Amino acid sequence: MKRISLIIIAAVALAFVACGSKQISTRVLCYNVHNCVGLDGELSCERIAKIINDADADAVAIQELDSMTTRHPGHDMLSELAELTGMHPTFAPSIDYKGGKYGIGMLTKEKPISYRRVPLPCRSEPRSLLIVELEDYYYCCTHLSLHEEDRITSIGIIEQELSKLDKPVMIAGDFNARPNSEPMRLMSENFHVFKKTEGTGFTIRADKPHAEIDYICLYTGKGATAEVTSHTVISAPVESDHCPIVADIVITK
Repeated sequence: MKRISLIIIAAVALAFVACGSKQISTRVLCYNVHNCVGLDGELSCERIAKIINDADADAVAIQELDSMTTRHPGHDMLSELAELTGMHPTFAPSIDYKGGKYGIGMLTKEKPISYRRVPLPCRSEPRSLLIVELEDYYYCCTHLSLHEEDRITSIGIIEQELSKLDKPVMIAGDFNARPNSEPMRLMSENFHVFKKTEGTGFTIRADKPHAEIDYICLYTGKGATAEVTSHTVISAPVESDHCPIVADIVITK
């Protein structure tokens, strides 16, 4: 009888733990769009939007976006992509550039609750962390420096900022770092860096991919875990100089 009672108590405890946890299923995309200028030199927001629409992601982290610069007169890249995809845009300008702005952004199916831009160091040009709050989680976008010391410093800043948040957090972007580099080793200490589930994982250059520098990660500093059911590089050989990456994720908190 005592053994049966212990089994019942254990079952009830497990049920309580299960009820206390929450699972969040989502599909997220990350894409350095090179200002929607392809390797053929053609500027086409329509081509980039088609890739986004075909992926059917809930949230899209985007790098290298001009807004009303003289480099691309009359173009606000993120707004154009938002119109073509029917998603909500959130822009984080990193620098004033040629009469307009240049930076990173986010497209989301649901309207963000809030967003915030955090400046990051770069000796060649300022960089940014964009934090976008959605109902069940935060999705963040970044584009790190070409200089390793700046990337290492940036990862410390990112970790500090994400530790303040009260929901599960994912971050994606062009980290300009190979998987075995020191910045990515540091990332692995407090983040689940999602491994690609198929192929080499190479994301650049788009026509002949030979290196992996684009990632999607989960912040694990507050106990969140994730099951990655699929994480792939999308073949897009001409639309940008990077290939996009897409992941289906189940987060447990």
